Amino acid sequence: MKSKIVLCIIALVLLSVPSAFALGGLKLMTVEPGARPSGMGGAFTAVTADPYSPAYNPAASYGVGPLRGAIGHNAYWENIRLETGYLSFEKDQIYYSVGTQFAVVGDIQGRGNTPTSDFYPFDLHDFSLKAGAAFNVDSNIIIGVMAGWFFEKIESYRGSALNADLGILVLASPKLNLGASALNLGAKMKLREEEYSLPTTYRVGASYRLTHLLSAADVVIQDNDFHVHLGGEYEIKGNFLMRAGYRFGYDSKNFSAGVGFVQRNFRVDYAFMPYTNNLGDSHLINLTFQL
Repeated sequence: MKSKIVLCIIALVLLSVPSAFALGGLKLMTVEPGARPSGMGGAFTAVTADPYSPAYNPAASYGVGPLRGAIGHNAYWENIRLETGYLSFEKDQIYYSVGTQFAVVGDIQGRGNTPTSDFYPFDLHDFSLKAGAAFNVDSNIIIGVMAGWFFEKIESYRGSALNADLGILVLASPKLNLGASALNLGAKMKLREEEYSLPTTYRVGASYRLTHLLSAADVVIQDNDFHVHLGGEYEIKGNFLMRAGYRFGYDSKNFSAGVGFVQRNFRVDYAFMPYTNNLGDSHLINLTFQL
């Protein structure tokens, strides 16, 4: 059993390392989607059965049930927003997922070719669409893969690229999950006359569940930097959830917090993330449903 786990993790590392340190555009696609993950400090690589789990690890859709979905709205600062939608379902012991993200930065000020030209407003749009599946390769090991398409528009310039996510989830015990993923692997995207590497992110994490407490920790490699994410979620009387998290290694973000309210098959989540360096605060809200 242990040898299988080691081999799977080594294979994932070998597949992802060549592009894990790439820099490029599409930075809005690296923003943490989902109020629940964001409220837990973005430590979500080994948290399963949430509609947003595949955004952090395509293998983590494990246990999602017949059908579970979420739609979300993230407001960042004054003119940045991110809209998300994820859907997962299980059929014949295979866990399928589809997700989309649409980000907009509005009212960017541009100027013509000369210093005396008037300023004019334009927008930046990033769009992502992904679909994939996860399945057991052993009773305690799940492998996941997602394939997708990125699109970016800045002013009148457009670019697109195909990409893929790889993930592994290890059910180490009934309480402990281990996970690893490589996100946004793919060829470069060309925008105007320049080529940009995709915003590849590499994650390794663990989650541990007690009766009412879920704790999680991730190590994240992004833009040549190492980051540590810690978070937790506490359940109160089965229908109210409190969350908190902390991120280490970032210039402008660290603490986050959130809450969730469950009513029958619906859950409403909210997360608050303050930014330093006079960047303001961000607010995330989403609705989750299940059948």
